[in-house]
Amino acid sequence: MTFEDLLDILAEQFSCDASDLGEDITFEDLGVDSEDLVELAWQLGEAIGLDVSEDSLKTVDTIGALWRLVRELEEEAETL
Repeated sequence: MTFEDLLDILAEQFSCDASDLGEDITFEDLGVDSEDLVELAWQLGEAIGLDVSEDSLKTVDTIGALWRLVRELEEEAETL
């Protein structure tokens, strides 16, 4: 997954333009609630072919932190 892919997923889910999103945008800025985290976990899991837990998403608060989490999950999967 590329950073642009992540932005596209977020833009679709939160009905905004991907070009308006950046690493410093917070989940609060996007109005993310617990239902959004469930949907986002599912969408990310589908996109990267891994299970992404809602709990892991609760540990991040910005798009940049989410990107780092996605990269970590992908890297862990490569070592298996």
